[in-house]
Amino acid sequence: MISLIDPPRPDSAETIRRCGDMGVAVKMITGDQLIIAKEVAHRLGMQRVMLDAHHLVDADKSEDEITEHCIRADGFAQVIPEHKYRVVELLQKRGILVGMTGDGVNDAPALKKANVGIAVHGCTDAARSAADIVLLAPGLSTIVDGLICSRAIFQRMRSYALYRITSTVHFLMFFFVVVMAYDWALPPKLLILICILNDLATLVIAVDNAQISQRPDKWRIGQLITMSIVLGILLSALSFAHFFYFWKVRDYVPLDYVKDDTRDRPLDSIMYLHISSAPHFVIFSTRLTGYFWENLPSPMFTAVIIGTQIIALLMVIFGGLTTKVPAGEACVVLLISFVYFILLDVVKVHLFRRWSFELTATFVPTKARTTKLAAKKANKIQQARVWESIDNVRKVAVMTAVVSSLSEGVTASSEVEVK
Repeated sequence: MISLIDPPRPDSAETIRRCGDMGVAVKMITGDQLIIAKEVAHRLGMQRVMLDAHHLVDADKSEDEITEHCIRADGFAQVIPEHKYRVVELLQKRGILVGMTGDGVNDAPALKKANVGIAVHGCTDAARSAADIVLLAPGLSTIVDGLICSRAIFQRMRSYALYRITSTVHFLMFFFVVVMAYDWALPPKLLILICILNDLATLVIAVDNAQISQRPDKWRIGQLITMSIVLGILLSALSFAHFFYFWKVRDYVPLDYVKDDTRDRPLDSIMYLHISSAPHFVIFSTRLTGYFWENLPSPMFTAVIIGTQIIALLMVIFGGLTTKVPAGEACVVLLISFVYFILLDVVKVHLFRRWSFELTATFVPTKARTTKLAAKKANKIQQARVWESIDNVRKVAVMTAVVSSLSEGVTASSEVEVK
C-alpha cells in the first residue's frame, strides 16, 4: 500500500492569512474529494466549511440561495470547469470583485470571466492567454505584493486629487472675490512662484509613505468633491480673514501692481506667504483619511514641503521679489497656517467617518442608489434574523448541555448514596 500526498506550498498559508488581513476573502475551488479539500483547508489555516459541487447546481434552490452558499462557504470540492465559472459569475452578480488563480486548461473559462484572472507559474498556454496577470515566480505571495502596491498607488492618487481640488477651490473663490470686488491681485511673478512651489509639493506625493488600507478601496467621487469643497471654503475663509485684517487693522492697503508699481505693497507679501503656506500644510492632512500623525510622511516629502515654506518665509522677510515685512508678522502668518491645518485635519476626519453610502443616497437619490440602499437594508434585516436564530440555537444547546450535566451529576450522586 503506497500513500501519496500533494502538500500545499510553504508560503500558501501565510499568503492566505495576509489576504484575509487585507479584506480579501479566499475560497478554495478544487476537483478533489470533499474530505481532501477539508484537510488541505485545515493545513492552510482556512475554515473547513467546504461544500461539494452539487450545491452549485441544486434545482431545488434559487439562484440567491446558491449565491449565499458561494459567499459563506470557504470552498467547493469535486467541481468541474463549469462549476468554477458559475462560482465566479454568481459572486459578480452580487457586485463582488472576483480574482481567480489557476494553471490548467480547465481553469481558463473562470480566469477569463473573473475581474482579475491570475495564471500561476508553470501554467498552460490556455490559462496564460485567458488570464490578465501571469506570475513568473512560484507561489502566490506575489499577489499580496500586488495588493499592497496597488493600494499605495490608490492612496497617493486620492491624496493628489483631494489636495489639488481643494487648492483649486480655494484659489478660485478667494481671487474671484478680491479681483471683482476690490480690483486687487497678486503680481504675476508671485503667482508663478506659487505654482512652481505647489508643483514641487504635489510631485513628492509619488514618494510618500502611503497608508495601506485594510479594506479594498474604490473611488467615491461624491465624497472626494464634497470634502474638497468644504476644505476649500474653510481655506478661503482664512484667506479673507488675513486680507481684511492686514488691510483694515494693519493698514496694508491693497494696491494695484500696475498702477502703483513704485510703492511698497506689504499686503502682497503677506498674502503670498499665506497662500503659499496654508494649502501646503493641508497636504499633510489630505494624504490620509485619519489624523495626520497616524502615518508619518517620508523624509523627502517632509523636507520638500518644509523647504518650500522656508523659501517663502525668507523671501518675504528679506525682500527681493516682493516687499519686505517684519519677521514677527511673517512667522505669525506661518504659525497660523500650521495651526489652521490641524483644525482642518479634525474636520476632514469627522467628514470621512460620517460619510456613508446611506448619506449619499439620501442627498443624491438616484434610482440605482435607492435600489441598492433598499437591498442593503433588506439584507441587513435578513442577516440580523439569521444571527438571532443562531444565537437561539446556541442558547438551546447550552441549556441542553447544562441540563444534561446536572442530570449526570444527580445520577452519580444517587449511585453513591445507594452504595
